[in-house]
Amino acid sequence: MKDTKSLKSSLGNILKDPSELESLMQNPGKYGIDFYKSLTIRDKQYVAFAAAAGLIAYGIYLNSQK
Repeated sequence: MKDTKSLKSSLGNILKDPSELESLMQNPGKYGIDFYKSLTIRDKQYVAFAAAAGLIAYGIYLNSQK
């Protein structure tokens, strides 16, 4: 498994190198937080927006179940 220092700090790099995503998914506590901290402010904003959009979509889905 890769060392946390070897993780590249760009969302685009995850798309180009799926092994980065694999290591993030195997141990999100260790690699996920280190990766998030190494992101640029712009990439952190993208992640926050995607998370918010996902929560809104999930809320709409749950509301439609009633």
